[in-house]
Amino acid sequence: MKVLFKSVVCVWLLGALASAKPVQPLSELIVNDDRFATVEVLTDHGKFEYHLDNSGEQDVSKALQEIFDRTAALKDASATFSFLPGVYFIDVPINVKLVSVELKGHGHGGLDIHGMCLKSGTVFQFGQHTGPNCITFHRAGHSKSFPAGETPWKNVNSKVAVQGMTFMGYNNTGVDTDKGYSRFRKDTPNFRGLHWWPSEDRYKNVEKEGQRALVFSKGWKTELLRVNSCYFTDLYVGLEIAYCDVSYITDNWFAQMVYGIRLNSGPVATIENNCFADLETGVVIGETKASKLNENGFAYVSKCFELNSIKDSTVCNNTLTNWEKSTGAAAFGAFVHVGSSKNLVMNGNSINQEIDSRTKTRTVDVEPNGRAFINIENSENLMFANNVVNTIQSQTVVRLHNVTRAAVTDNIITFGKGGNAVAQTGECFGIFCRPIDPERSAPLDKYVK
Repeated sequence: MKVLFKSVVCVWLLGALASAKPVQPLSELIVNDDRFATVEVLTDHGKFEYHLDNSGEQDVSKALQEIFDRTAALKDASATFSFLPGVYFIDVPINVKLVSVELKGHGHGGLDIHGMCLKSGTVFQFGQHTGPNCITFHRAGHSKSFPAGETPWKNVNSKVAVQGMTFMGYNNTGVDTDKGYSRFRKDTPNFRGLHWWPSEDRYKNVEKEGQRALVFSKGWKTELLRVNSCYFTDLYVGLEIAYCDVSYITDNWFAQMVYGIRLNSGPVATIENNCFADLETGVVIGETKASKLNENGFAYVSKCFELNSIKDSTVCNNTLTNWEKSTGAAAFGAFVHVGSSKNLVMNGNSINQEIDSRTKTRTVDVEPNGRAFINIENSENLMFANNVVNTIQSQTVVRLHNVTRAAVTDNIITFGKGGNAVAQTGECFGIFCRPIDPERSAPLDKYVK
């Protein structure tokens, strides 16, 4: 029995080794005639160049961690890491501990893992052992304050910028993204069952084990975060943010995943001009104020916004289309769920929901999703105006629960048989509702040829 057990272990190890990619040796970080620089690090201590394999054929986790550690060892360093186009395969979680850091990609990024299947730009591809936190940014400190020059200076924080990069997870759903589906190859798609959350056998506990691309951990605080022109796909969470003072998350693409952005807490969150497609939930925010969640596009999602507490903020000029015959859609659920709000403005949103999502059974978060398509609770001073909401809902489309002082005016809201446009529940008062009434319209001018 002992001999058999050893044989089985050896066979398993050989199989694991055979399937694993070779690890890039640290000695190959040195740039020479045979190895060109793929990573340039600009710091206030000078410029450093490294060769990080960008073919996708080697595991560069150890080498990339070494680059970050060498930079962090520089006294009071600020750094910009610039990566050439290519695929950087990472199979071990990465940790970055710098006060001021920027990751910058090159070339036009973005991957459609179920379409063109062509690499593009700077791609960080995460292997199955990378996680649940793939790249974690930690707080750090400097020896003295600036500009006062107080020393020692014990306060720590972080300022992070990420620009022009693609982050691709390891097959977090039941979709076969390892081999890649392509409509150009006329493959039979295996993702039209409306399941963009992990398949049942993927994890024992998806919340603990699901891959998060960029993680901003708990601690003192992330003071400033910028994520611009990046691409996130095939992940559990794209951006996992414990707390951030000021965040600018703009012009990104979140697709084929479960959650796009999860911000636990932080004021002044600017989440604008992003595209969310084929995913479960676009934006989840625990608590925020003075924030702008505007001009984002959503296609084939279960929920756009889940806002637990929001004050002095806007949700304006967003678009949603959940087409009845959509391919790869998770189009069951809600446009927005607001747990509590004060001084919230929701204007100019264009929403098209061609599926009656009353039952909302196909979602990872059933509880806040089973009330109404637009659900606003515990709100004070609400403006909901000039929105176009085209649905076939067989229930109330807009539900106001415990709402004080609100103007619900000049919206175009459609619904299916048995439904209605706007209703109030709980204890509400001071609500002014003015639906569009074509019969009271002024006559149009005569057409002049």
